Amino acid sequence: MPSHVNEEPLTPGQLDVLLDILTHHETYAQIEDCKQSELVARWGYPFADAKGGAALAPSLEQLSLDDDNGRGLKRMEMPSPLLQTMLVQFVLPLPGVRNLPGEWWSVRAHGLVKRLADAELSESYDKGALGTRKTLATGTGAVLEMVARGVLGGLPRGPAPAVGRGLDGHYDHGRAEDLERAWDDIVQGLVYGDVVDSLFDHLAKTPDVEGHSPAAGASVDYIVMHLAGLVHHIFVGSPEGQYLLKLVENVQRLIPYKLIKQTLRIGNAATMINGMMRLLLAKLSVGSVTSRMGLSQKGDDGMNLLQRIISLTLSWDAGDFRKTADRIDKAKDRPADGALAAIRKHITEAGRSEHEAVRAASEQRGQSIVTAILDAAAAKSTSTFSLTEAQHAQCLEYYSALLSVRDRDCITASLCRQSPDLLTQAMREGVAAWEPIIRSVHTRVDLKDHLESLQGFIDDLIKVSKPRKGVDGKERLPGVDDYVDLLRRSKGLLYGFLHAIASRCPDVWQEFRGWAKASIVKFSQDDSRSSAAGSGSGSGSPDPARGSRARSSLPGRLNQLIATLNPSTRDSVLETIDAHAAYLLTMHDLSLQRLQALASKSTNAAAATPGVYLARWQGLLDDSLITPSAPHGPVRHGSDVKHSTTMGKTGAAARRPQPSPAADLGPPPPDVTAVLRALGRGFSGIVKDMSVELQAADGVA
Repeated sequence: MPSHVNEEPLTPGQLDVLLDILTHHETYAQIEDCKQSELVARWGYPFADAKGGAALAPSLEQLSLDDDNGRGLKRMEMPSPLLQTMLVQFVLPLPGVRNLPGEWWSVRAHGLVKRLADAELSESYDKGALGTRKTLATGTGAVLEMVARGVLGGLPRGPAPAVGRGLDGHYDHGRAEDLERAWDDIVQGLVYGDVVDSLFDHLAKTPDVEGHSPAAGASVDYIVMHLAGLVHHIFVGSPEGQYLLKLVENVQRLIPYKLIKQTLRIGNAATMINGMMRLLLAKLSVGSVTSRMGLSQKGDDGMNLLQRIISLTLSWDAGDFRKTADRIDKAKDRPADGALAAIRKHITEAGRSEHEAVRAASEQRGQSIVTAILDAAAAKSTSTFSLTEAQHAQCLEYYSALLSVRDRDCITASLCRQSPDLLTQAMREGVAAWEPIIRSVHTRVDLKDHLESLQGFIDDLIKVSKPRKGVDGKERLPGVDDYVDLLRRSKGLLYGFLHAIASRCPDVWQEFRGWAKASIVKFSQDDSRSSAAGSGSGSGSPDPARGSRARSSLPGRLNQLIATLNPSTRDSVLETIDAHAAYLLTMHDLSLQRLQALASKSTNAAAATPGVYLARWQGLLDDSLITPSAPHGPVRHGSDVKHSTTMGKTGAAARRPQPSPAADLGPPPPDVTAVLRALGRGFSGIVKDMSVELQAADGVA
């Protein structure tokens, strides 16, 4: 094993790889923490009540920096600093969003998230498969971690383009290397050049986005192919894909497009907004009428149209799982009634602590979750439970089906039935915050036509995503190339909408231009570039250059963290970094090959899914723990059930053609436990420090 001098700093390449490892796990860990209600209550700004009533942690206004350089930082508890920083830096300043009242965050949004956390929705471990929420949460983490790396470390300034290169150079749309180079050139121009302004100016003149420059045209192809790969992975590559498609289709059928279009035809903006609110948010139950008349005191009786759509979609879904549970309840060879009753009691009467204790016992003893439940029930009574192998499988399916029913009932209750009605209040306040923008756009743009375009695109997406019979009569899943064709056909709809806003609503367009410029500079490592975006002095004033200095300091902070390690631990960390660097290089080359297959329209284009982040997403899923399938056996992982749907599903969502082996995303990532064990806690501290500094640069602290 090679020895290293502790003071020797890591190379820029090694630091990039180290940051990749740490942000990958830190981002998803913070997303996972969102299901713990005690942490949700300590989120702080903007969810903290300014009067101290809604959250236990101080808001960022109460966080202080002892000097202008951010040294001597008084660090307070921040459960999700990365997510909070991205929210503060990119979402809160968004036009419309920045007009939301403080109570929208501290009461409405905070309350809804806390309700869902308190509901204790089920885990993939218990259900024996990678569920929909696990799939979406890991996918969100894989996307957000890329933003997080940019927020923490920034984008290094690239070398000046050679003669004949740059945005006006030549890019071959049939070569993956040229598409990637075009994207890199555009990103450099966005962060360090004037591409933001030139794109906004160009869209005000013409809807032809690709006519901006050769680099823009090639970048659009690059984006389309990667976006097609993402959509394909969601609806085809994921075992829950066809189930998600069914949810989208059910919601699409319930949306009253005809009534919405008729409302959009109303010329007066105020009347149109009022009509839309009555259509979507008015409650038409007997309880709501008697409440208005003063005959009852439940102001949140009934459900509005939006809540009815949510409730119906989830109730149809829950009905499928109830059929599975009823089938097992009535089966002649079913498990003993006492065993089924113990499972039902564990779901309906046990609390979070008992659920976690049973799950821990299952993991530690190598038992299935059902065996652990029945053992815990037997310990509290004189009953004993004996199951055949077939009955054990029935119990697993029974437990999974009942958990799925409970999840959907809890989500419906949290969003639609609990008092006060936070969802309706949040929607009303949200529309009020966006009203100036809605008025401006409605007066000058025919939104009905653009809504029709959106409706048509969603219908096309649903159609493309469904399996089709091939010439041999067998069902064939759509390929990535099918989604590329869909996006290429539909991109003009988006261009037309953006051009309509840019050319007819200059006030709105300028607001979004300002937000885009202020957001993109947050990825810059250049003090002078950041200073040009605005400067401030004193607490509460934006100082973008301060954010650039914080990002530029990250390599030094990571090297200081490495310097604290003993030689053997440092060697282990460096070996892990080298292995992960080789993995990333392999995945980049593989992604480029798949991009080339799409660009050249080769025979492998159907299975070509470019994007390293998709492999990182799959890695998170593969690492998920899953209950043993036998009464006693090793704990499984997501990689063991990657082609299995949640037990208890019926109908089309439970039947799907198996994806081609060629669709696998690549080799498994190396074990990075050595890095996480040695540096994970220290990196969390760095993230908290930098989060306060970066938000202070935005004038929040």
